[in-house]
Amino acid sequence: MHIYNVFGKRRGVGGNLMAVSEVPENPMDSGLPVTVVISPSEQADVRFRFFYPDSKEAPICGHALLGAASHIDQAAFRVETGAGISDVRKSGDVVSVSMALSTAVTPDFTGQPEPGWFGLEASQILSAGIFSAGKPKWCIELKDISALNAVRFDLDALAAWNRGKNFSGYILYVSASSGWHARASNPLYNIPEDPACAVCCAALPLPLEQPASVHMGYPEYLNLIHLEAKDGKLWVGGKVYRCEQSGAV
Repeated sequence: MHIYNVFGKRRGVGGNLMAVSEVPENPMDSGLPVTVVISPSEQADVRFRFFYPDSKEAPICGHALLGAASHIDQAAFRVETGAGISDVRKSGDVVSVSMALSTAVTPDFTGQPEPGWFGLEASQILSAGIFSAGKPKWCIELKDISALNAVRFDLDALAAWNRGKNFSGYILYVSASSGWHARASNPLYNIPEDPACAVCCAALPLPLEQPASVHMGYPEYLNLIHLEAKDGKLWVGGKVYRCEQSGAV
């Protein structure tokens, strides 16, 4: 197994772990948010499969995609995932992957989650809705950074409300003096809080006339995800560092 740290601002500071594994498993006690199995592809240069804790397979995981891409000894190539095909480019310790530009998604249901399920008051929420860059997320813009810091996810309530709807997980975000900050949770995939979710950041309806960065990893926000809209695509990237090597899961 090969373990990587993705989106840390520098080596040993922040980041989200993932591993490249030979088997399609990720036990609950592995300590790894995601493992990736790499195999040949008939549609692209390589195929990635993603496994969350308890070996739940997901169509794509952004930070794990970048970590597994770092494992491939090529500067540019195409990857097949359960969410489609993405282009990858690498420059030093920075890896970027292409996704579709974020678009609004019409809900297949009525109603909204209760603010209290996030530990918030209704007055702290500016807007909310489903947006997607390939994997729909419930995106909630908050009033200020203090509201984001106050977020506490009621996992049981959120998972119950999420179930059967046309989106996967939640991301709450705010514009602060130091840039965009965000927190994400995906209780359906046994992820109470994801400190570096590239797919979530890609879904955010941000103005991208210029490249933007999103700080994640509450409470210190030590993770950094870069977003750039170019040639009709959204490039999502960050730093990837090799951690260690161990036996298979």
